[in-house]
Amino acid sequence: MKKIFYSLVGCLLCLFMYWFTVYYKVQSPLEFSDSSKSILFWNIARKGEPAINIIIKKVKEQKPSFIALVEAEELTDKDVIRFKNTFISYSIQKLQGGMVIAVKGKINDIEYHCKDESFKFNHITVTLANQKKSILIADVNAVPFTYRKSALHTIYEFTIKKDPSFIVGDFNTPYESVHFGNYKNELNSFHSVSKGFTATWPYGIPLFEIDQIWSTKKIKPIFLKKEYHNISDHALLIGVYE
Repeated sequence: MKKIFYSLVGCLLCLFMYWFTVYYKVQSPLEFSDSSKSILFWNIARKGEPAINIIIKKVKEQKPSFIALVEAEELTDKDVIRFKNTFISYSIQKLQGGMVIAVKGKINDIEYHCKDESFKFNHITVTLANQKKSILIADVNAVPFTYRKSALHTIYEFTIKKDPSFIVGDFNTPYESVHFGNYKNELNSFHSVSKGFTATWPYGIPLFEIDQIWSTKKIKPIFLKKEYHNISDHALLIGVYE
């Protein structure tokens, strides 16, 4: 029994060391250039009113080019109007699938795609600083033990076809998953520029990096900051890029 006990303790220590080395990144302080911009992504997953307070505060501080939200069904029309009145240079719109997009520019076109309970995503084309860009916002099924290969592959194939500037979402799949192999080959991930623990869920003891920001190769990730607010079990992500 002692051999079994010490063997289990040894395995747990090895697993903890592996988890720490994979999910913890040390980043030295960075000085952002004038050309640096940012994107905010958050699965708010709670009632809208307190969430909008945090979102407005972060937009005032960070002035992101894009704000993308999922599980935002409780964000009310009153919250949207409040955002519009606070930031007149931004366009904001509630989307199908419980998502919200806000952009420091103009929203042009929106495509919504979903498959049963497997996945849903919106592809939004915008005009930002007189340039056409687009963003894909995804929300993949959170049911445990669901096989997500098909969902992630569909999102990836759409990305290759439409070439959005950013692909953000709650993928409900850890970053280390083999199903992100093509993403890692063809896209840039903000994972490598994360500060501290890269895990984004659950609140309190984050174990898995399921909320992620990806970009085209033309965009250079500079820094990924995570904030935890007790109104959501997901981390709020702010990705800085050039």
